[in-house]
Amino acid sequence: MDNELLAQRYERIRRNVIRQANQLFRAQGIRDVTMDDISKCLRISKRTLYQLFNGKEGLVLACVKQDVANDGARRAEIERHTDDALEILFRVAEFKLNDLQGINPNYPRELRTFPSVVAFQKEMRKEFLNSLRTFLQIGCAQGTIRPDLHFEQATNGLIFIVDGAALYDAFSDYTIHDFIFNVLLVFIRGCATEKGIARIDEFIKRHRTQPLPGALLEETP
Repeated sequence: MDNELLAQRYERIRRNVIRQANQLFRAQGIRDVTMDDISKCLRISKRTLYQLFNGKEGLVLACVKQDVANDGARRAEIERHTDDALEILFRVAEFKLNDLQGINPNYPRELRTFPSVVAFQKEMRKEFLNSLRTFLQIGCAQGTIRPDLHFEQATNGLIFIVDGAALYDAFSDYTIHDFIFNVLLVFIRGCATEKGIARIDEFIKRHRTQPLPGALLEETP
Protein backbone atom coordinates (compact mmCIF):
# COMPACT_ATOMS: atom_id res chain seq x y z
CA MET A 1 0.00 0.00 0.00
CA ASP A 2 1.50 3.36 -1.01
CA ASN A 3 1.86 6.23 1.42
CA GLU A 4 -1.11 8.21 0.08
CA LEU A 5 -3.52 5.29 0.38
CA LEU A 6 -2.15 4.49 3.83
CA ALA A 7 -2.68 8.09 4.94
CA GLN A 8 -6.26 8.04 3.62
CA ARG A 9 -6.94 4.81 5.48
CA TYR A 10 -5.61 6.21 8.74
CA GLU A 11 -7.64 9.39 8.28
CA ARG A 12 -10.83 7.35 7.84
CA ILE A 13 -10.00 5.37 10.97
CA ARG A 14 -9.23 8.59 12.82
CA ARG A 15 -12.56 10.19 11.88
CA ASN A 16 -14.44 7.07 12.92
CA VAL A 17 -12.65 6.94 16.27
CA ILE A 18 -13.46 10.61 16.94
CA ARG A 19 -17.12 10.10 16.09
CA GLN A 20 -17.54 7.00 18.23
CA ALA A 21 -15.42 8.24 21.15
CA ASN A 22 -17.29 11.54 21.21
CA GLN A 23 -20.58 9.70 21.57
CA LEU A 24 -19.18 7.63 24.43
CA PHE A 25 -17.66 10.64 26.23
CA ARG A 26 -20.89 12.63 25.98
CA ALA A 27 -23.12 9.75 27.09
CA GLN A 28 -21.01 8.25 29.88
CA GLY A 29 -18.65 11.06 30.88
CA ILE A 30 -14.99 11.28 29.92
CA ARG A 31 -13.60 9.77 33.11
CA ASP A 32 -15.72 6.63 32.86
CA VAL A 33 -14.65 5.87 29.29
CA THR A 34 -11.19 4.33 29.03
CA MET A 35 -9.00 3.82 26.01
CA ASP A 36 -9.61 0.09 26.53
CA ASP A 37 -13.35 0.72 26.18
CA ILE A 38 -12.84 2.61 22.94
CA SER A 39 -10.44 -0.02 21.62
CA LYS A 40 -12.96 -2.79 22.28
CA CYS A 41 -15.90 -0.80 20.92
CA LEU A 42 -14.12 -0.04 17.65
CA ARG A 43 -12.23 -3.33 17.48
CA ILE A 44 -8.89 -1.65 16.96
CA SER A 45 -5.74 -1.99 19.03
CA LYS A 46 -4.79 0.44 21.78
CA ARG A 47 -1.48 0.84 19.98
CA THR A 48 -3.31 2.23 16.95
CA LEU A 49 -5.31 4.59 19.19
CA TYR A 50 -2.15 5.96 20.77
CA GLN A 51 -0.48 6.32 17.38
CA LEU A 52 -3.44 8.35 16.13
CA PHE A 53 -4.00 10.54 19.19
CA ASN A 54 -1.02 10.23 21.53
CA GLY A 55 -3.22 9.29 24.48
CA LYS A 56 -6.64 10.05 25.89
CA GLU A 57 -6.09 13.80 26.17
CA GLY A 58 -5.23 13.96 22.48
CA LEU A 59 -8.41 12.07 21.64
CA VAL A 60 -10.56 14.33 23.83
CA LEU A 61 -9.00 17.41 22.19
CA ALA A 62 -9.69 15.97 18.73
CA CYS A 63 -13.34 15.43 19.72
CA VAL A 64 -13.68 19.01 20.96
CA LYS A 65 -12.09 20.39 17.79
CA GLN A 66 -14.46 18.30 15.66
CA ASP A 67 -17.43 19.66 17.63
CA VAL A 68 -16.25 23.21 16.93
CA ALA A 69 -15.80 22.44 13.23
CA ASN A 70 -19.29 20.91 13.07
CA ASP A 71 -20.80 23.92 14.81
CA GLY A 72 -19.06 26.27 12.38
CA ALA A 73 -20.35 24.34 9.38
CA ARG A 74 -23.92 24.38 10.69
CA ARG A 75 -23.76 28.08 11.46
CA ALA A 76 -22.43 28.79 7.96
CA GLU A 77 -25.37 26.82 6.53
CA ILE A 78 -27.81 28.87 8.62
CA GLU A 79 -26.21 32.12 7.44
CA ARG A 80 -26.65 31.02 3.83
CA HIS A 81 -30.42 31.16 4.35
CA THR A 82 -30.85 34.27 6.51
CA ASP A 83 -29.01 37.43 7.49
CA ASP A 84 -31.36 38.19 10.41
CA ALA A 85 -29.09 38.37 13.48
CA LEU A 86 -31.67 37.13 15.99
CA GLU A 87 -32.85 34.37 13.68
CA ILE A 88 -29.25 33.15 13.37
CA LEU A 89 -28.90 33.25 17.16
CA PHE A 90 -32.13 31.30 17.64
CA ARG A 91 -31.24 28.61 15.11
CA VAL A 92 -27.73 28.19 16.54
CA ALA A 93 -29.23 27.93 20.04
CA GLU A 94 -31.72 25.34 18.79
CA PHE A 95 -29.10 23.04 17.33
CA LYS A 96 -26.93 23.41 20.43
CA LEU A 97 -29.90 22.53 22.65
CA ASN A 98 -30.53 19.46 20.50
CA ASP A 99 -26.86 18.51 20.81
CA LEU A 100 -27.09 18.71 24.59
CA GLN A 101 -29.91 16.21 24.91
CA GLY A 102 -28.69 13.16 26.78
CA ILE A 103 -25.25 14.60 27.52
CA ASN A 104 -23.65 13.39 30.74
CA PRO A 105 -23.69 16.23 33.32
CA ASN A 106 -20.05 15.53 34.19
CA TYR A 107 -18.87 15.99 30.60
CA PRO A 108 -18.35 19.81 30.57
CA ARG A 109 -16.62 19.73 33.97
CA GLU A 110 -14.32 16.88 32.97
CA LEU A 111 -13.22 18.73 29.83
CA ARG A 112 -11.53 21.28 32.09
CA THR A 113 -9.18 18.63 33.49
CA PHE A 114 -7.23 18.53 30.22
CA PRO A 115 -4.77 21.45 29.80
CA SER A 116 -4.72 21.27 25.99
CA VAL A 117 -8.52 21.40 25.87
CA VAL A 118 -8.57 24.41 28.22
CA ALA A 119 -5.98 26.17 26.03
CA PHE A 120 -8.01 25.45 22.88
CA GLN A 121 -11.20 26.72 24.50
CA LYS A 122 -9.41 29.96 25.36
CA GLU A 123 -8.49 30.37 21.70
CA MET A 124 -12.09 29.74 20.69
CA ARG A 125 -13.23 32.33 23.22
CA LYS A 126 -11.62 35.03 21.07
CA GLU A 127 -13.58 33.87 18.04
CA PHE A 128 -16.77 33.78 20.11
CA LEU A 129 -16.09 37.33 21.28
CA ASN A 130 -15.63 38.59 17.72
CA SER A 131 -18.71 36.73 16.48
CA LEU A 132 -20.83 38.10 19.31
CA ARG A 133 -19.65 41.64 18.65
CA THR A 134 -20.49 41.29 14.96
CA PHE A 135 -23.89 39.83 15.87
CA LEU A 136 -24.70 42.84 18.07
CA GLN A 137 -23.62 45.30 15.38
CA ILE A 138 -25.78 43.59 12.74
CA GLY A 139 -28.71 43.38 15.15
CA CYS A 140 -28.36 47.09 15.83
CA ALA A 141 -28.59 47.85 12.11
CA GLN A 142 -31.70 45.63 11.94
CA GLY A 143 -33.43 47.36 14.85
CA THR A 144 -33.32 44.49 17.37
CA ILE A 145 -30.24 45.62 19.35
CA ARG A 146 -30.05 48.99 21.11
CA PRO A 147 -28.13 51.66 19.16
CA ASP A 148 -26.70 53.18 22.36
CA LEU A 149 -24.85 49.97 23.22
CA HIS A 150 -21.06 50.03 23.48
CA PHE A 151 -20.37 46.76 21.69
CA GLU A 152 -16.81 46.20 22.89
CA GLN A 153 -17.63 46.90 26.54
CA ALA A 154 -20.73 44.70 26.41
CA THR A 155 -18.96 41.69 24.91
CA ASN A 156 -15.91 42.06 27.14
CA GLY A 157 -18.28 42.24 30.12
CA LEU A 158 -19.89 38.93 29.19
CA ILE A 159 -16.50 37.25 28.83
CA PHE A 160 -15.45 38.68 32.21
CA ILE A 161 -18.54 37.12 33.81
CA VAL A 162 -17.92 33.77 32.15
CA ASP A 163 -14.21 33.75 33.03
CA GLY A 164 -14.94 34.68 36.63
CA ALA A 165 -17.54 31.96 36.96
CA ALA A 166 -15.14 29.41 35.47
CA LEU A 167 -12.31 30.55 37.78
CA TYR A 168 -14.42 29.94 40.86
CA ASP A 169 -16.10 26.85 39.36
CA ALA A 170 -19.47 28.60 39.64
CA PHE A 171 -20.90 26.61 36.71
CA SER A 172 -19.82 23.22 38.03
CA ASP A 173 -23.35 22.24 39.07
CA TYR A 174 -25.03 23.63 35.96
CA THR A 175 -25.27 22.60 32.33
CA ILE A 176 -24.59 24.39 29.06
CA HIS A 177 -28.39 24.47 28.72
CA ASP A 178 -28.48 26.56 31.92
CA PHE A 179 -25.79 28.84 30.53
CA ILE A 180 -27.72 29.46 27.30
CA PHE A 181 -30.92 30.43 29.10
CA ASN A 182 -29.62 32.08 32.28
CA VAL A 183 -26.57 33.90 30.95
CA LEU A 184 -26.37 34.20 27.17
CA LEU A 185 -30.03 34.91 26.37
CA VAL A 186 -30.41 37.14 29.44
CA PHE A 187 -27.35 39.08 28.25
CA ILE A 188 -28.70 39.44 24.70
CA ARG A 189 -32.11 40.45 26.06
CA GLY A 190 -30.48 43.24 28.05
CA CYS A 191 -28.89 44.51 24.82
CA ALA A 192 -32.13 44.34 22.84
CA THR A 193 -34.72 46.89 21.77
CA GLU A 194 -38.41 46.29 22.53
CA LYS A 195 -38.68 44.63 19.13
CA GLY A 196 -35.78 42.33 19.96
CA ILE A 197 -37.03 41.59 23.49
CA ALA A 198 -40.38 40.41 22.16
CA ARG A 199 -38.67 37.94 19.82
CA ILE A 200 -36.26 36.69 22.49
CA ASP A 201 -39.09 36.13 24.98
CA GLU A 202 -41.05 34.18 22.39
CA PHE A 203 -38.03 31.96 21.73
CA ILE A 204 -37.55 31.34 25.46
CA LYS A 205 -41.22 30.40 25.86
CA ARG A 206 -40.93 27.85 23.07
CA HIS A 207 -37.75 26.18 24.29
CA ARG A 208 -37.39 26.65 28.02
CA THR A 209 -38.25 23.44 29.90
CA GLN A 210 -38.51 25.16 33.29
CA PRO A 211 -40.18 28.48 34.08
CA LEU A 212 -37.91 31.49 34.32
CA PRO A 213 -38.03 33.66 37.45
CA GLY A 214 -39.26 37.22 37.44
CA ALA A 215 -40.48 39.21 34.51
CA LEU A 216 -38.54 37.49 31.77
CA LEU A 217 -41.58 35.50 30.70
CA GLU A 218 -44.08 38.33 31.05
CA GLU A 219 -45.77 39.55 27.92
CA THR A 220 -44.04 42.49 26.30
CA PRO A 221 -46.52 45.40 26.06
